[in-house]
Amino acid sequence: MGEPQHLQIEILDRAAIEDLIGKVENVADQPGAADRVSRWRAEHGTEHATPMARSFVVVGPTLMFLHPCPDGVVLPFAAYPDGTVKVYTDPEHAGLSFYRDAETSQRPPAPDAPRSAGQS
Repeated sequence: MGEPQHLQIEILDRAAIEDLIGKVENVADQPGAADRVSRWRAEHGTEHATPMARSFVVVGPTLMFLHPCPDGVVLPFAAYPDGTVKVYTDPEHAGLSFYRDAETSQRPPAPDAPRSAGQS
């Protein structure tokens, strides 16, 4: 998958991203949050998050979650019922912020590392 077809990237300053992360974590800790996520997925399908994603919450019609970039910086994501996915990122991580599914969630090899067959 690599990047979803309907990916939106919204650039915010780091303080706004940290605020959004705190809000997602707070809602994820509330009773019933996991049940609301299960109902959202049953109605709208999976958001194809990798096993590294965490703190899933439903806010209105939107499923939100947190996911790390390859360098470990955590970014908030929003998945909408129409299949659109939005990532909130700072300018420094915009190129690293694309959505990864479970099959492509491994970190890319270092530039000087040998590549396996099939990689370009």
